[in-house]
Amino acid sequence: MNWRIIRYLTGHELRMLVRDRRSMMLSVVLPLVLIPLMFYVMKFINEGQRQRVVDTVFRYAVTGSEAGSVRALIAEARKVRPAGGGSGTGEVKLEEVDLGDPAASLQRQEIHFYIEALSGAQADALERERKAEAEKKLRAGRKPAATGDGAQGEKPAIPVPVRLAGVPLVQIYYHGDRNLSQVGADHMRDLLWRGVLGRKNALLEEHGFPYDPASAISVEDRNLASPAQTTGALIGKLLTPLLVMLIFTGGSIAAIDSVAGEKERGSLETLLTTAVKRTDVAAAKQLAILAMALTITVVQVSEIVVLVTFKVFPLPEGMGIDVTPVTAATMLSLFIPLAAFLSAVLLLVSARAKSYKEANLYFLPALVACLAPAFVALLQGVRLRSAAALVPVANVSVAVRDVMVGKFDWPLLAVVFLTMAAVAAWTARVSARQLSDERLVMAGGLDAADLSGGAALFPKRVLRWYLLLWVVFFVGVVNVPQLSSFRAQLVFVQLGVFLGGSLLMMRRYRLDVREAWALRLPKASVWPATLLMIPAAHVVATGVFRLASLVFPVPTQLLEQFSGELVPQGVPFWQMLVFIAVLPGVCEELAFRGTLLYGLRRRFHPALVAVVAGVIFGLFHVDYFRIAQTSFLGVVLAGIALLTGSIFPGMLLHIGNNALAHLMDVKGWEFDQGDWRVYAAGTAVFALCLLAIYRNRTPYPGLRARQRPVKP
Repeated sequence: MNWRIIRYLTGHELRMLVRDRRSMMLSVVLPLVLIPLMFYVMKFINEGQRQRVVDTVFRYAVTGSEAGSVRALIAEARKVRPAGGGSGTGEVKLEEVDLGDPAASLQRQEIHFYIEALSGAQADALERERKAEAEKKLRAGRKPAATGDGAQGEKPAIPVPVRLAGVPLVQIYYHGDRNLSQVGADHMRDLLWRGVLGRKNALLEEHGFPYDPASAISVEDRNLASPAQTTGALIGKLLTPLLVMLIFTGGSIAAIDSVAGEKERGSLETLLTTAVKRTDVAAAKQLAILAMALTITVVQVSEIVVLVTFKVFPLPEGMGIDVTPVTAATMLSLFIPLAAFLSAVLLLVSARAKSYKEANLYFLPALVACLAPAFVALLQGVRLRSAAALVPVANVSVAVRDVMVGKFDWPLLAVVFLTMAAVAAWTARVSARQLSDERLVMAGGLDAADLSGGAALFPKRVLRWYLLLWVVFFVGVVNVPQLSSFRAQLVFVQLGVFLGGSLLMMRRYRLDVREAWALRLPKASVWPATLLMIPAAHVVATGVFRLASLVFPVPTQLLEQFSGELVPQGVPFWQMLVFIAVLPGVCEELAFRGTLLYGLRRRFHPALVAVVAGVIFGLFHVDYFRIAQTSFLGVVLAGIALLTGSIFPGMLLHIGNNALAHLMDVKGWEFDQGDWRVYAAGTAVFALCLLAIYRNRTPYPGLRARQRPVKP
């Protein structure tokens, strides 16, 4: 490299960036304003909500056969806790109104909440009705909604004891999506419970059991974390996503204009026709974008230090930040390789695009891909001493969260820094190579696949299609309430996303169904090896999960919750086999070992094709703690498809594995997971089955041939 030329070109790029007002606004001004604005908004919202609660007169209605008893209870509670009593109930104003239809009035926001008081017989009938409805939902394969002491299924502020038969029931109805409605209901719940406790004490005294509340056990909660640690944990979870967004918004302008923009203007072609080496041009552009990213990083970290040291901005009550020089230096050292990685990603996006418009289309998927792991610190149970320390971007997110609360695990912090630096260096090298591709340099550069389209273009577009399918899958499952039931979600994912998406790709690129789905019969000797592999693969996959849990521990409660949601109660066994074995075994194989494998077969070496297809298969199973296990099975299934040239053995293994797992869950069968001999035997049988399939292989047609060096 000619460093004199690189310095000259870098200086030129930086001068062009400084002259661009948009770049300066997004890289310097926006970070300076954003953090103080965040604190100000937090303080403004807290103070505004507190004052609004004090000024509001909470209107409510009381209905039901026991309405008179509830009114008497409220009156007694107000006598015990007068206004300003310090419990919080005296700070709000409550007003009862007489309405004919409280439910309709609540919907029209004429009242904040209403109370329904039922007699013991009515409450018993309601409980029987709820149990029948819950059993009906279980039979339909839906998860019944949680129930509390009132509407919306919210957990009450004070634990509710089990209601005995014949005991009256008081229900508070409110709207959880309205802040004042929820606050008013919470205060009324607290008031009613204090009235109930007062009435219990009076009954004890009346029957000769004097009770002094002051002599009872006093329960207090003590937060062992300081205000600085509490605030640091909150801010530390958000700093990395904030930095990623700032670098992408600020650096994207520099990256897209520096390469994709110059392609359109023709200035890049002019530069590359000179005697300057392309490696020098790539290095200069990389350094210019990196300078922009580092500027954003330094501005953000320095601003936090200045705000805390000089107390420029008052924090809300109960909040505090303690940023020492060691904390600031550690965060900066973690953010620098992250900034280098993001700048390399931006340059790679710009280099891959043929025009400024296409680069902007690539910007959003790249942002989502880098932003998703930045939110890992928000997940419960993810610790730095786990596999998260080796995941790019996610490791910085978890490390910064720990640093902000004063936890300095120096060996793991060093691992995070080295991992992120290595990934940044590799990404920078890949982006530099992209600028050496003659086709990518030219603005209108098209190859034979671009011109012919159809099946020839599909291998270039297959990964984009599966990224789109992942977005549809994730958005649909998480955000569409109609897909909350087991059957609806299964139909949407298997038939809509996997099968429907695969059919759409075949129609769009005019693919041959038999070729794209590998609808060929393997040798007969492959079938017994596949059948024998079903229990062996289950044992080996369980072992992979246990090994992954050693470095990436999974909370037991999370596993139980996942198992309960995956396998609903009350569904017949044969239906569950269809839902979780046959349907996924067919649709997922057609999508991942069919269309996906067909599109990737010539892009990578066959071994890498199996790994890429398996990892993509694992990422579609959203539960992060099962990605290793699912990806392993995906690699095995892809390998079998590549060895046999057929999708059918993988279908059999997939269906058999899911059916065996469900059968073991239903029957309560468990192998001794602590016995290494079980895993050794399973691994041996698994290896023998793979060897048998390999010896009877009929390789997948059209695989990329291995490049052999030509002998002189």
